[in-house]
Amino acid sequence: MGEVLTAADAAQLQPSRRIQVLLGSMRVALHVTVAALLVLGLARCWQASHGAGDWGRLTLAGVLAAVFAGVYVAGTFVEKRRSEGGWTGIGGARDQIVVRWQLPWLVTVTVLWLGLVITYVDFAWLVFPLFFLHLHVVGRRSVPAALACVVGLTAVVLVAYAVHRDGLDVGAVIGPVIGALVAVVMSAAYALFYDEAQRQQRIIAELQAARADLAAAERHAGALRERHRWAREVHDTVAQGLASVVLLSRAALEQQPAEPIAGQLAQMERTAAHSLGQARALVGQDAADRAEATPVGELVQDLESLCAATQSTARQSGAVLKVSFHGVVPDEHADLGTASATVVRRVAQSALSNVLLHAQATRCVVTFTLHQDGCTLDIHDDGRGRGGRPAGFGIETMRQRAVERGGTLAVEDALPDGSGTVVALSLPREGAVG
Repeated sequence: MGEVLTAADAAQLQPSRRIQVLLGSMRVALHVTVAALLVLGLARCWQASHGAGDWGRLTLAGVLAAVFAGVYVAGTFVEKRRSEGGWTGIGGARDQIVVRWQLPWLVTVTVLWLGLVITYVDFAWLVFPLFFLHLHVVGRRSVPAALACVVGLTAVVLVAYAVHRDGLDVGAVIGPVIGALVAVVMSAAYALFYDEAQRQQRIIAELQAARADLAAAERHAGALRERHRWAREVHDTVAQGLASVVLLSRAALEQQPAEPIAGQLAQMERTAAHSLGQARALVGQDAADRAEATPVGELVQDLESLCAATQSTARQSGAVLKVSFHGVVPDEHADLGTASATVVRRVAQSALSNVLLHAQATRCVVTFTLHQDGCTLDIHDDGRGRGGRPAGFGIETMRQRAVERGGTLAVEDALPDGSGTVVALSLPREGAVG
């Protein structure tokens, strides 16, 4: 299996194991009975032959008994290997071959037993385990045929006693008949136990297959979540920086050769360096996973720097965009929580990047407010608005970040005519996230 069983799985397995032990014990008892009755028949034959000096009969009985034992052991060994799955190679085809040869093997064993009974009547006692063999092998194919075999074997024993002992008494009749009835009842019980064991094995196999499918589905879902998380982080960090670099590069290429491009190159360098730092942070350790606290004053500085960088990039690219920041923070040393602070940074980055690249705005106002039970971040621009367009990957990413921290994110048109956009983020304090 390769996996640790749960308590429920172990509870499912225990009944099957007990039944398997019981079935194995019954098979061992059958084989021991065959060996004991065969030895007893030889002993009785030797006693009778020794007293009468009939060494020929004793020799014949010994040879038949040896062949009977060899054929019986070979057949039971093959059947045991098949039932335990010990065969390798052609698998199901070999299993079919073994099943096909069961009937010829049973016929051979029965014929050898008949020879022993003809040689000496006390070998008739071997009929009791033969009952089980016929009920098991023939009964798999036809129960009426198996019962007919039991009746036929009983008749052979009765005829043998009548011939060898010049008639039948009550004991000679009752013994084989009761033995046949007991064999039928015990064989039926064995079949019930065997079917129950097979059913439980199928249930266990289905349980293990379902658990393996569930584990594979969970691994796949985990991989998808991790891939989406990385896509979200790259989109909100490195991709935004690269987009700014592309914007600055285009602006530089569109300038006249005589015009200086030092400002664009310097801004490109700053943007690329910042993106490189974020990429290294992502590869090393995610900012959202860091254990240290994040003072609100540090977050406010980051937001101010982000607004200034966005405005600088816009000017260097030839756009007319003024980005202003307002922070309402009663206590700069308060700890908003590292995960929540990361959400604020990422939403601000993504929203300002959208303003810079797509909004064609001239003014953008970013407002961060710290409340007693949380914080809010509002990004308001006077650009061309959403125009009824569906939310893209960036907006969905911002919304998912907010929801994961127990907050909300709304994206709305700023004016009735559809111009301008307002991105409103609301997050609870980290200790209040439930």
